[in-house]
Amino acid sequence: MPLKAEYKKDFTISNNCIHLSNEYLAQNFKKFKKITGSRLASILGKDKYTSPLKIWTIMTNIYYEEMDETLSKTGNVIEPIIKNYVEQETGIKFKQHNPFQVKWDVFKENKIFGGIPDGEPVNENGEFLYKDDYPMLEIKTTSIDSLVYKHENGVLRMQKDSDNIPLVKKEKGKMSEWYKDGNIVIPLNYELQLSLYMYLRNISKGIFAVGFLEKEDYAFPEKFNPKERKIDFAWIDLQNNNFQKIIDDTTEWYNKYIITGMSPTITDEDKKWLQTLISDKF
Repeated sequence: MPLKAEYKKDFTISNNCIHLSNEYLAQNFKKFKKITGSRLASILGKDKYTSPLKIWTIMTNIYYEEMDETLSKTGNVIEPIIKNYVEQETGIKFKQHNPFQVKWDVFKENKIFGGIPDGEPVNENGEFLYKDDYPMLEIKTTSIDSLVYKHENGVLRMQKDSDNIPLVKKEKGKMSEWYKDGNIVIPLNYELQLSLYMYLRNISKGIFAVGFLEKEDYAFPEKFNPKERKIDFAWIDLQNNNFQKIIDDTTEWYNKYIITGMSPTITDEDKKWLQTLISDKF
């Protein structure tokens, strides 16, 4: 199990909260993670997969969430291909940051919020074009079909056949989650992700490129051809004044829980999850 800290030494559980030890907090605080776009919905309690408590354990480095290898590889290979496709379709050149070079954060001046946008509009000299109202890019990939997943050693893994092709639970099952009355609808957690990065750049326009993958794309991502797949665009406008409350609320959350080393309240679902990591009763 991906537990990185020792129970009853590095942290304890009491009064329905996790408490980091003073020693662990002092030695590890500088390594704690910032609020990124992908963590924002979880902190706000609006992510159905990751609770505020679970994201706290990730940010304080007592828990490491492993990602399905197939999803990770597929995204790393296909997202740059989609980025090139977006450039061809929009006529806008987007810069993709090397995560290792920027150490997974292009907003280092901010002590609480950080992360990496998928694409930032630039001219031929590599200068940002935000002053000309060009959009920030966010790329998402999703399967067209509902696929079969199974928990294996604490990780939700995609199930595949002997030819390495994902098993399908329901054909076209994911499409209905993305469309309403024929129009693409961006899930709230993704909208919050792009909105945070737009806020940090002090810009108002963003564009989503959503690529819908066939099951074969997960086995052979390098063969992905965007002209043979459905890729839909969605634009969003950010009103910084409206987003400021989210910034204020999550800043308060960070100060209350990350800085102090005391977690949010453990829910009943959190308790079930923690019990899979900690053998002792608490």
